[in-house]
Amino acid sequence: MPSPMSGSVDEDVVDPRLEPTVNAVNWDALSAIACDIYRVESATWGQQFNGGYNVVRFLRLGDENGTEIVARVPYRPEDGMTGERAEALGRRIASEVATMEYVAEQANIPVPRVIAHNIEKDGDGVDSPYILMSKMDGAPLSSLWDDMEDKKREVILRQVVDILLQLSSVRFDSIGALFKGDGITKPAWYIEPQLSVLDIDDFSVLRAISGRLYNNALDYWTSYANVNLERIDKEDFGHVNKSYGYVMAWFLRSLIPTLFDTSLDTKGFSLSPGDFHSQNIMVTHADTSSPRITAVIDWEFTSTDPTSTFAQYPLFIVDHPYWNDDHPLKPRNLQDQATFNRLMREAESKSNPEGGLPLSQAYETCYGVYLFQQCMSDPAMFDVLYQPLFQHIFGEQDEDEEDFSVTYYRALMNGILKKKTDQFEKEAAVKQEAVKILGDEVVTFELTRSGFEDIVLEHRNKFEPQGEVMEWLTLYGKN
Repeated sequence: MPSPMSGSVDEDVVDPRLEPTVNAVNWDALSAIACDIYRVESATWGQQFNGGYNVVRFLRLGDENGTEIVARVPYRPEDGMTGERAEALGRRIASEVATMEYVAEQANIPVPRVIAHNIEKDGDGVDSPYILMSKMDGAPLSSLWDDMEDKKREVILRQVVDILLQLSSVRFDSIGALFKGDGITKPAWYIEPQLSVLDIDDFSVLRAISGRLYNNALDYWTSYANVNLERIDKEDFGHVNKSYGYVMAWFLRSLIPTLFDTSLDTKGFSLSPGDFHSQNIMVTHADTSSPRITAVIDWEFTSTDPTSTFAQYPLFIVDHPYWNDDHPLKPRNLQDQATFNRLMREAESKSNPEGGLPLSQAYETCYGVYLFQQCMSDPAMFDVLYQPLFQHIFGEQDEDEEDFSVTYYRALMNGILKKKTDQFEKEAAVKQEAVKILGDEVVTFELTRSGFEDIVLEHRNKFEPQGEVMEWLTLYGKN
């Protein structure tokens, strides 16, 4: 699944993993590998960039053309590169390489050519897994887009539509990550659970549900929502407003059957770039009337996704959640989305005249899915986009009307979620008594239910046998 908003990072922020990674990598060995492939005697390291997950360096070869290639190595964890972590990073690289090679073979989408890669911890003397790939011409679209006039943006959007239509046409039978097999012991191309490409130190909901393949959008997102509910239930023990967080998460789960149209996935699941944003789209001829996309780079974390998830507007024509209502780019984004819809309809009707335009319709109704996925995937996005999602579902209210959301939440708390709400209220009273007796240095603000139980068991002789805490321990304790 695409990551929330974007995988890009602020170039002014220095990742703490950058220096130890640069110092640990044997750049001379990596340069020697490139020189051996190209049969040149020397090469010179050039510019270095740091992204969200990797260090990227340009390498200029000592040939008569001054060929420049790209080297990319993943960040080393701050506390060291264990064998298990190196294996996980290697799997991530293997999936990205497989994805780029698949797209190069099966579609007409410009991608970097993989020159060499190594997924082992020692990297054949480099002391890191790595990828060497061709350097693509052009400037990032992110550096050009805001200043482009309408006609040029339409030229670019037409090419973007073509790329997305091609990706939507390649289908796989499961939701997961793409890998390349030998065609004998493994199929030439096959899907593995997304867990294969995720950081082992990632404790997100995504990692928790990604240990298996999914064959249905409802199954995938319901699993995601259930794990989210379980975490809310177990964590933040005794928080006063915990019931509201649980009810909101329950509401999100209730939307899944409406938002995700499984009929769009009868032929399989589309290949979705992990970060199809403007900084990863390279463009040339930007100063002419015919700017041209020369490459889509960064295929890390690409996954096969349900069509409802795939059919999301590129984020460079989507309002940033933190923009004010009067942000000057908002009207232009609406215009660009309308242009995108028109171009998608034209392209889809041309490629499949009898198909009924299912992808176009999915894009045109994608706002609810976008809001839902952002709320589910990122707490920061939940804070700013949950209310727009609620309004999208129920409509906006007049200012003089009672807040419908409060009425709705109370109805759930007094109805289908009453048992859970009563439990949370009981736990708030229990924690309050424990704080009064032990102090907030012992009973800290952030506690899981099991963590609170451990504290109670350690100090059980300090609590009244008939008090709130011991009553709770008798009813809900494991011991």
